[in-house]
Amino acid sequence: MDPLTAVVIADTNRGGAGHGLHRAFEDNADVRLAALADPDPQGRARLAAECGAERSYADYRGMLARERPDVAVIARHWCDDDRVDEMLAAIEAGARGLYVEKPLAPWPDQARTVHAAADRAGAHVVLAHRSREHPGLQAICARARTGAWGPLTRVRAMDKGDHRVGVEEAMIHAPHVFDAMLYLVGEVPALVTGVVLHEGRPAVRADAAGRTENGAGPIAGDRISATYVFPSGVLGTFESVPVGDGSYGSSRLGVDLYFQDAVVTARNQPRGEFHLFPRGDLFPAGADAAWETLPAERPWIAQGIDPMAWSNRQHGRELVRLVRGGAVRPTTCSGRDAVTGVEMLVGAYRAHLEARPIPFPLEDPTNPWIP
Repeated sequence: MDPLTAVVIADTNRGGAGHGLHRAFEDNADVRLAALADPDPQGRARLAAECGAERSYADYRGMLARERPDVAVIARHWCDDDRVDEMLAAIEAGARGLYVEKPLAPWPDQARTVHAAADRAGAHVVLAHRSREHPGLQAICARARTGAWGPLTRVRAMDKGDHRVGVEEAMIHAPHVFDAMLYLVGEVPALVTGVVLHEGRPAVRADAAGRTENGAGPIAGDRISATYVFPSGVLGTFESVPVGDGSYGSSRLGVDLYFQDAVVTARNQPRGEFHLFPRGDLFPAGADAAWETLPAERPWIAQGIDPMAWSNRQHGRELVRLVRGGAVRPTTCSGRDAVTGVEMLVGAYRAHLEARPIPFPLEDPTNPWIP
């Protein structure tokens, strides 16, 4: 079959080409990277050279009209309305696949709009989540399904706990850990409760006035705690709180899986750090209960690339497979799961502001911080 035609939509002044997404199709003979669009001349030249785009444009709409791509990469992570328009314009131009920087959108109504447009057009959306594409996480999921550690009781998800703690970091990092949680639990939560703090007190809508994060505001909160109830009885939690001096970084980012007979941690994606504690909870223990490092395949080493580049290439290959007619599978970082992840985070905000558990899917999918 002829190679698919791909384009990249970037914006150097608003998130650039976040995490190397513009290079997702390197070494992929099934894709020809026809063009890249970026309104900034210097950024456009640099990014186009990095990814080997055949042509470059200042205006992404002009690029879409001329190139009529099979695949579009939505590379910048700035979450304003224009980014939603970029995805919709790519679908309207005939793109059958989108590779998108996370989050899909900051608010559920926007995420639903993109997903619905893709569904109507028969297009696929793959997110740049660092989660279920990792062979280590897949091995943990497969072993858990055998019952080796007893039933799963809860999943604890967390971000890096650095200087961005609260709604800023949650928007950036929660998509990764929510995708991992959804993959490992294997179902969508039924409801959420949440608490959001602002300077030590419960956040209110007035705190969000005039504030935006990555173009997505109004929004408020510097501490977040949320609990998710899954239909099977598994409890999920998410927290965004400061930890140490904030230097733990990706070693903290991830999920901890509490089984009845073991605790399994999956952190630092896409590199992946996986550990096992042979009891069903963490508490002072003797020498008979010690942490064990779980082996994990690291294919990027043999390929001579860094793990982020490997992750992008995996997602790129998955998107090509879908566009060629393949079915969505559990290891696909799909648009549908991305919509659920956005609802999980925003549902926690709405649960806090309305002081009640919020069921899924959200009845009101709009920004809850707007009065």
